[in-house]
Amino acid sequence: MKRRRIAAGLVVLLILGGAVWWWTGPRHALNGPPKLTVLAGSGETKVGYWSADWASPTTGFSACGASPTDPAARYELTVIYLEGREDTLTLSYPTAPSHLTVSFTPDRGGETVCLYDGWGRRKLAIPLPEDFRGIYEVSERWRTVPPASGNVQRGFLVVGVGESVGDPKLAEPPALTVVTADGAAVAARRGSYSWCVWLGGDELEGTIADCAHPLEMTDLPALSARPGDRVKLQFSILPDEVSVWAWSAQKGIDQGPIEVEALSVDEVLLPELAGDTVCEVRGSWSLAGNAGGGVSYLFKIP
Repeated sequence: MKRRRIAAGLVVLLILGGAVWWWTGPRHALNGPPKLTVLAGSGETKVGYWSADWASPTTGFSACGASPTDPAARYELTVIYLEGREDTLTLSYPTAPSHLTVSFTPDRGGETVCLYDGWGRRKLAIPLPEDFRGIYEVSERWRTVPPASGNVQRGFLVVGVGESVGDPKLAEPPALTVVTADGAAVAARRGSYSWCVWLGGDELEGTIADCAHPLEMTDLPALSARPGDRVKLQFSILPDEVSVWAWSAQKGIDQGPIEVEALSVDEVLLPELAGDTVCEVRGSWSLAGNAGGGVSYLFKIP
């Protein structure tokens, strides 16, 4: 009987101890994903999440935002400035995630590379690429005690001190290549455009360029295609809207253009006009920090 009382007392103590620990122990994950701090040099920066699925005894939610590599999301990214040449970034959490993946997309363009994929740690030093400027994405899996679990994605931008945070790939209007079903391709020539570049904060830089009438422009690139063919519009950055117009070279500049059927922002049916035809593709973009604009592209069908 005495042993039973001792055992029962131990069970009660364990329950009471667990309850005390529950309310006084670490509660970093009960109300949502634990905070991430990125340490670079002597600076520390808090980084929030853009997407999360979370469940705990006190809360449960699902949140989804634009990917950090989406040009429209750049304006909202947390920016980390590096002085000189740092070798590492350190990710710091109040409690360690179960698993952690860190990937890097360089601003100069190119493939996204994985910098780390493994067990999570409270502090993890990530070696920086030689050309460190770009977007870093952090994917976390969580399973903590008190019981909380979920998946979290975060992103931040790393640049050098004094550098513009605007995307260098957007410093000029996007390029356009027109491709037929047979694989014939031509790089369309840029015509008139207005383009605004976000430099960071409230700072913008705009450019307006005017060109001659499409029928007065010489040496337009020629696409080997037939009237009525379906062609792909391969933009380096997909526009929000697109329209396509055409002129018959035989009728001269006094004619008005005809609008060509655009099947989508990246596919169009070529106009069915007799003789040489000049086509104009007009695209519009609305990107990060009010950057973007409208651009005209030209090519001809001989």
